[in-house]
Amino acid sequence: MRRITRAEQRAATRLAIVEAAAECLVQDGYAALTTRSVAERAGIAQSTLMHHFATREVLLVDAVTQLATALADEALDAVDLAALRTPAERESVLDRAWETFTSPRALAAVQVWAAVWSEPELAEPLHELEDRLNTIVHVTAGTLFPEEAESPDFVPLIDAAVALIRGLVIAYPISGREELNARWESMKPFLLRAAGDVLDLNR
Repeated sequence: MRRITRAEQRAATRLAIVEAAAECLVQDGYAALTTRSVAERAGIAQSTLMHHFATREVLLVDAVTQLATALADEALDAVDLAALRTPAERESVLDRAWETFTSPRALAAVQVWAAVWSEPELAEPLHELEDRLNTIVHVTAGTLFPEEAESPDFVPLIDAAVALIRGLVIAYPISGREELNARWESMKPFLLRAAGDVLDLNR
């Protein structure tokens, strides 16, 4: 059996730390996440964690990057964007997107975005992550709708849908799921009409 190299061992330890941090965010919330709690969850010494991540902020960014990119991949798998071509199926597409971005992992990631107000050092790395996520969504949508993507309203439509969902999610700890679901239902018709205006333009 081939022996694991030191580089592979370091990579495995770093991944275990990031996964433990992501689990802490999801289960305990941003305020409860400390290097000690992450080290305990990963089953390593706190000094080992600090060897891989010099600061809590660096660890947070890696953890939320893992959460956000995994969510983006899952959302694109779960949400059949091609179904947006069919007016009758558009509502179910929006609902699946809403379910994905109100999941426990998505709510955990949002807490880190909100933390930038008090920890501005998180802004730059999260801005880079946000650019990556936007690129994934826009490229995927543009590939599925090459003709519609020529419309100047196409990208703003996608951005508006994402911004609306994220704006509602930020109010989750204030309003709770039941109230937010009701607000989502009341706003959804406006998104559906906007989607129809853009996606049916070339039909």
